[in-house]
Amino acid sequence: MWHKKAYLLFYFLLWLVLSGFLQAVFKFHFYHIEQYQLFLYDGAYIFPALGKTGGFCLLAYEFLVQFFICPYAGAFITSAVLTVTGLLAFLLVKRMDRDSSFAYFFSLLPVFSLLFLHFDFNYFMQGTIAYMLVLLLLAVYVKLRSVWLKEAYAVIATFVLFRLGGSVAVLFALSVFTKELFSKSPRAYLFLIPCAEAFLLAFLSVRYAYAGEYRFTFLPDMYYHKSLVPSGFKIYLPWALLLLIIAATCILRPKKAPAGKRKTAGLVIQVLAAGLIFVSGVKAYGHFRAMKYKEMEYYYRTKQFDKILEMNQGNISNYLYLCLLNLTLAEKGELADRMFAFDQKGPQSLLIPMNYSQTTALLLSDIYYVIGHTGAAQNMAFEANVSSPGNRTGRMLQRLVETNLINGAYAVAEKYIGMLEKTFAYGGWAKEMRKYLYNDDEVNKNREYGMRRKSLPADNFLFSDQPSDRELMSLSVRNPENRNPAEYTGAMYLLAKNLELFGRFLEEYYGTEALPSLPVSFQEAVIIVNEGKGPEVWKEKGVSQPVITRFRHYREFILANKDRPRLSDYVKRSFGDTYWYYYMFK
Repeated sequence: MWHKKAYLLFYFLLWLVLSGFLQAVFKFHFYHIEQYQLFLYDGAYIFPALGKTGGFCLLAYEFLVQFFICPYAGAFITSAVLTVTGLLAFLLVKRMDRDSSFAYFFSLLPVFSLLFLHFDFNYFMQGTIAYMLVLLLLAVYVKLRSVWLKEAYAVIATFVLFRLGGSVAVLFALSVFTKELFSKSPRAYLFLIPCAEAFLLAFLSVRYAYAGEYRFTFLPDMYYHKSLVPSGFKIYLPWALLLLIIAATCILRPKKAPAGKRKTAGLVIQVLAAGLIFVSGVKAYGHFRAMKYKEMEYYYRTKQFDKILEMNQGNISNYLYLCLLNLTLAEKGELADRMFAFDQKGPQSLLIPMNYSQTTALLLSDIYYVIGHTGAAQNMAFEANVSSPGNRTGRMLQRLVETNLINGAYAVAEKYIGMLEKTFAYGGWAKEMRKYLYNDDEVNKNREYGMRRKSLPADNFLFSDQPSDRELMSLSVRNPENRNPAEYTGAMYLLAKNLELFGRFLEEYYGTEALPSLPVSFQEAVIIVNEGKGPEVWKEKGVSQPVITRFRHYREFILANKDRPRLSDYVKRSFGDTYWYYYMFK
């Protein structure tokens, strides 16, 4: 009884430690992956999914991930799934060899290898749930004694696993054969039958178009983003480790268990080895470079804009960060006034090129929506849905509701509202949106939707992934209340250092409703364009006296220190937030 309590306590402590670690280090990762899956409380969605190969594990994964939007839920649920996996691996080893001194260590190997996979947002927890089913069925299998009963069980379990979990049926069949082979069973060859069954099921699934490629039915690739091919050995490691654990347990079983000091020393070595594997794996596979963007994305989603600005002081090396930072400034109405207070890197700091990934499409949809380009925002929302694992994301379905309401396509908006009403996280929001359906007055009264409706073009036009400056400025002409199209257009010219186009832009729009006054960075650029004409001309062109005074100080500073080594760094301390510094030194 004490031994039973000991291992239960061990795995309870493992769950607590993993939960604390994941919450402290990876909490934004869970918020990030939640938006790429959507579970619907709808029989028309659930029952067809159950009919597909691996559908049960897929539904279980989507059901769990929907709660990741709640604080702490992602860490607690993920650590619970991993801890149960470890417990099942422990029971499997102990049932194979009651006296095994490696049971705890062996059980941690699948936990850690699967944990490292969970850091990759292209991997689906579906694979871990399927792995749990394999361990559970194996733990039952090893208790059986009759060869024919084991054979019948293995054949039935392989089929059931293929239906419920997908390609893990191959892992189960190989695990059964490995156990019998290394146990030196005289009839081990009989257990090639479940292997042949698993391979036949995998082959037939592709042959009759239940699956697209053989790698999805034979390998753990089934649990990775379908549009991507996993790189490296990481995704195959949990499968390989299970086979090695079974083989090692069988080989070590006849050995006499160590006692006394040797046993204690062995446990210490196992703990140290497990710790080393954990630390090394987290460092290698933690995807820490992406963590900052996930955190910024969460703050943007929850409208905590100042936290995004605080995170981006100093050097910025990633265009995703810069696009989201500049989007935040636009949300605050400060883009063209404050953008050069941050480490801008050219036009891609405003609009990253579309690469048809879900992350880029989602970001571009947000950018175009804030600019007021409803058609582009809707197009990118479609792209984000198509490129996401389940072909729909909660956030982008919300965007499709909003853009269709703005466009007056109420029947389409109603369809998406109906879908979102069947979800955990978005149902309340969807119900609130019903008041806008078939009600132009209500849409027009809404400040956000009404303003964007004013920017809609009178005629349809072809859309490209990167709208032209003319296309953006037409939004400002139609709706001068929205400053963002003009600020994005002028900012793109400035970041490209194309002052000729910037000058034409000002000649056409400055003083009109689309650009009645100049933001600070535009004023600074006007001085560069007209530097030889003097302050009176600058004032006529919209430059304020404080900006003129600061330029005078800037010019004096440059002349006084022109021969100074590392002049750029020296100027940056006093004028690094100006367009003059960007134009001259970057």
